[in-house]
Amino acid sequence: MKPSPFSVEDALSEIKRLVLRHHSFVLLEHQKPDGDCVGSGLALVQALQSLGKQALLVSHDPHPAVYDFLPGKEFHTRAQYIEPEDFHADVAIFIDCTDPSRAGKGLDLAGDSVWVNIDHHVSNSGFGDVSLVCPQAAATGEIIYRLLGTLDVPITKEIATCLYVAIATDTGGFRYQNTTRATFEIAGALTGYGANPWELAELIFETRSVSSVLLLGKALNTLRVSRGGKLATVAVTRDMMAQAGASPDETEGIVSYPRSISGVEVSLFFREMEDGSGFHVSLRSRSKVDVSMIAVRLGGGGHPRAAGALVAGTLEEATQKVLAILDELDIWTDS
Repeated sequence: MKPSPFSVEDALSEIKRLVLRHHSFVLLEHQKPDGDCVGSGLALVQALQSLGKQALLVSHDPHPAVYDFLPGKEFHTRAQYIEPEDFHADVAIFIDCTDPSRAGKGLDLAGDSVWVNIDHHVSNSGFGDVSLVCPQAAATGEIIYRLLGTLDVPITKEIATCLYVAIATDTGGFRYQNTTRATFEIAGALTGYGANPWELAELIFETRSVSSVLLLGKALNTLRVSRGGKLATVAVTRDMMAQAGASPDETEGIVSYPRSISGVEVSLFFREMEDGSGFHVSLRSRSKVDVSMIAVRLGGGGHPRAAGALVAGTLEEATQKVLAILDELDIWTDS
């Protein structure tokens, strides 16, 4: 990660100054937004609206249907539905983006605005006029929570719900290694503001469509375990999604299944892109491998234990590209 010229406290203060000084804001999510990105974006756009600001949340891709219950979606739109001349923002805030290009077509709306970078990925490039990047945070939702405190924004039940979902999803229901004491403290505070842990866990972790379950079955049929039982891979193609009647966002969580196998250190999930140009690979590790470094070499990024990248080519070609990098590691021969 490129070092930021701002300390966390300085960045928070500078963002507060920008919010007080400016009126219009565009919030840009990364392509294929996940729960942390969606929850963080919806929370911040509602907070800015409550301060009397003109704020719009924009994503290149649609929000996954599993998050349709979250409040604030009236302030969200797709980048393809808006042109730069339709909405000129004083400030562009990039949410959970390691690099500005991750905003996809939404980047067109940033233009000559002041750029603010809010993220928690260790692979963040440190871009922007103001960079608030906290790799120690379990989720960008944690950073947004702290920012709202700096802005003196009252946290409503609606905002609390969005932030709780952001944190819960990026920690795997508070099970992943990134979960810290601060994570639990913030989650506890959000329940005090009205977020309902049981109800939200039911909605985001325990409710699946028939098509997603059918797709999971097809994906598990591709399971391959190799490298002495330390590497597991699964894949989903466009044909498999069509047969199951599933959408791309219904593949979320599939990568966790191979990772759960006893003895597996690294799991890979290959999902074919809608245009057939290649595969999105999700990488997960248990404890020994920093998969963010592997993802960076593939043109992507992420966290030490969870990362991703886009790889061109057929499934076989994409798999070989990733395995060639993984084979450089010495963990496969470790006892």
